[in-house]
Amino acid sequence: MKTFLTFLGLLVVCLSLLCFTSDMDRYAKLQLHMKALAEECAAGSVLFTDDLAYSQGLVVFRESDARDYVEFMLSKAESEPLYLRGSLSAELRLFDDEKGYDGLIAYHVRQIRPCSVVRLSWSGPDLFRLPFFSLTGAKRTAVYEWVDE
Repeated sequence: MKTFLTFLGLLVVCLSLLCFTSDMDRYAKLQLHMKALAEECAAGSVLFTDDLAYSQGLVVFRESDARDYVEFMLSKAESEPLYLRGSLSAELRLFDDEKGYDGLIAYHVRQIRPCSVVRLSWSGPDLFRLPFFSLTGAKRTAVYEWVDE
């Protein structure tokens, strides 16, 4: 009987460990996908510049086009199986010659350059199946600087 109880205890511990590692792997994949998506959104949103302002030596982003691009990327990403059980949202902040550069230091940007900041948030059901871990949201931020040299 002692052997059976020892085996049963080890079985429960090993199954819990397997469950935790698979859930942690899913969380790591979610973070990796969110990182790539945030970087893609930040890099793509600075492509929409005002040509007239650029011809005068200013860098001004077309905010409506940048927001449409970010929404398009989010709608495309939400169809992936990793995000199907949750919802993605994005916050876009653009810094350029027209809007100004107040608040750049909060994103650890040291030089005054036009840039885009995208903050992604995911919320959904609990990622961990074990009762002593709970994670229902994840956030990721990406900054893309416009370097015109």
